[in-house]
Amino acid sequence: MSRIYDNWERLVAATLKKDQLWQLFHEQSRSPSIRSEASDFSSSSSLGSPIHDVAFDFSQPEEEATRAKLVLVSDFSPPLDIGDYYMVSSELLGRGTFGSVYTAAMVNGVKIVVRKLKPLDISELEFERHMEIVRNVRHENVVALRAYYCSEDARLMLYDHYSEGSVHALLHGNGPAGENRRAIVDWETRLRIAIGAAKGIAEIHAQSRGNLVHGNIKSSNIFLNSEQYGCISDLGLTNMMATQFMPTEWCYAPEVRTTRNISQSSDVYSFGVLILELLTRKSAIAVDLVKLVTSVKSKVWAARVFDVDLLKNPEIKDRMVKMLQIGISCVAKSLKKRPKMSAVVRMLEDITITSRLENNTSTTTSSVKLDLVFVNEGSKPKFNLEDILRASAEVLGKGTFGTSYKATLEKGVTVVVKRLKDVKVTSKEFQQQMEVIGKAKHENVAELKAHYFSRDEKLLVFDYYNQGSLSAMLHGKLGATGTHLDWETRLKFAIGAARGIAHIHKQEDRKLVHGNIKASNIFLNRQRYGLISDVGLGQLFGPFRPSRMLTAGHYAPEVNDTRKVSQASDVYSFGVVLLELVSGKPSQETSVDDEVISLVRWIQSVIRNEWTAEVFDVELLRHGNENEDAMMQLLQIGMDCVAIGPSLRPTMAQVVKMLEEIISGIETEEQPSIKLRLNQSSIELRLEDLLEDLLPRLTP
Repeated sequence: MSRIYDNWERLVAATLKKDQLWQLFHEQSRSPSIRSEASDFSSSSSLGSPIHDVAFDFSQPEEEATRAKLVLVSDFSPPLDIGDYYMVSSELLGRGTFGSVYTAAMVNGVKIVVRKLKPLDISELEFERHMEIVRNVRHENVVALRAYYCSEDARLMLYDHYSEGSVHALLHGNGPAGENRRAIVDWETRLRIAIGAAKGIAEIHAQSRGNLVHGNIKSSNIFLNSEQYGCISDLGLTNMMATQFMPTEWCYAPEVRTTRNISQSSDVYSFGVLILELLTRKSAIAVDLVKLVTSVKSKVWAARVFDVDLLKNPEIKDRMVKMLQIGISCVAKSLKKRPKMSAVVRMLEDITITSRLENNTSTTTSSVKLDLVFVNEGSKPKFNLEDILRASAEVLGKGTFGTSYKATLEKGVTVVVKRLKDVKVTSKEFQQQMEVIGKAKHENVAELKAHYFSRDEKLLVFDYYNQGSLSAMLHGKLGATGTHLDWETRLKFAIGAARGIAHIHKQEDRKLVHGNIKASNIFLNRQRYGLISDVGLGQLFGPFRPSRMLTAGHYAPEVNDTRKVSQASDVYSFGVVLLELVSGKPSQETSVDDEVISLVRWIQSVIRNEWTAEVFDVELLRHGNENEDAMMQLLQIGMDCVAIGPSLRPTMAQVVKMLEEIISGIETEEQPSIKLRLNQSSIELRLEDLLEDLLPRLTP
């Protein structure tokens, strides 16, 4: 390790010496174009350094070596052997907002990037603190910090070299004259650039408890990885030094240009400008793209806005318009109207699935050579991947694990295609989990029909249930009013789903967990009993991340705290479903004051306040006291399931037994006194007394 450290010190010394030579001989003759392109530090061609063949003395003064500090964060890609560090030549790429940028070439031809920062008004300790934040951001769409160097006189950051250069160079050329300005950049490449960069920025925004900001998002700071997806660079630099904004740098939000205050919302604005740059192929340095796009209102808007190369393909016009709409929403003047980056990622991915459903058969990637893998190999498939790709797709909903689509095939078959997001498992691991899910066959478990795995896409195919989910029927969909569900239907929803979950919990030596039980994942089977879907998908993703907890009202407290699911947390989530069936309310709501109201806590507070009939859905109470005992029993089962302590909750097998006692009609002629347990206290009541008080208020 000491040998590696010593050789990196030599590399740093060479880079510092080159910078001194450049400043000595060429300070007055620097080209403005070099300054403007400084962030394009991985361009495949030089920006014109006239001394790139100068040999360097790799020796370093002993006193400098004792003061300097080089920290290796992680290995470079590709990794370098000890012998690779000895002979290095460096090349100045340019100067920009934050300092000078170089490429350093090893004797074996491997290149790295060295950024020498401008003098900083922060201590070495403060610099190291910033580096600690940057080094912890590990994501495939964020350019990784590989090492950094700190001394009294110099601060350096070392990165991988991206041979294909920046997005700015790709769109507008590598040099001042704009060489290769009309190089072919197809629609799929532009979409991948946008999606990759969006994912990288979303990951940055999720760091430091959701408080980290990039602050300098522009096309010259975005590079293409080996899969041609965008990767964001220059993370953390705006947090260490003041940024000097040029009047013509239209990539920054209006509030940043006036106040110099950056935020995650200003990052969203800058990303919106990137989208406009990808669509128009006009540089944000030279053109106010926001003004250009928003000022075009005539029928010839397409010819003025979109790149002429894109307009040659009329089949992608609708997708271009969708991407343009996303960009316009990002550059809204009001910070509150700009979407979060996580939402931007989902919107861009929706364009991707549409593109693949319509165009994947014409691409040349290796993934199209694959086909669907059907779980039941004994039956003859009624469709294949090509049928799904050609089908008309309708978005059914976006959930924890991805987006679900209704695909109507040409052969008259309708299926549900779930497109998974952020799956990091290998093909073998994916196949193994599909086998586990395929074995969990039960009349109350949605059957996995087929699956598909490629580098870019992971798809699951299920039967389509035309009545929609319990959530849609109970609460409505997209602002619509829910369907009235009678008591018998609600009971069948409950007992069927409970049986399905209990069956799941018996699988894999009683270790299989569902992990995402909620009303939107429960449907009706042919016998009109509840049926649970999305089985076993949590194992493909690992621990839940806070960004995924969009509907946290159905998760157990320990899941919100530890991100780890269990069979006990499944029981809690099912308890929330029972409370939704009884009350008719969703698992959580947002008040007019933006306060999140949990259904579980609300019901607990009602019980503490000496119990009223407010808990029960008024649609159930309109039918008198015919089902009052069963309603109280179902409520009690739900409350038992949502006990705070996992060990206090019943098992799903016990829940099934209790529900079956209700549905079998075990009742007495008289009205028994029912005890509702809550926090080790009992409250006695007669439901008929509550109904006598409430029913007059329900009468028109």
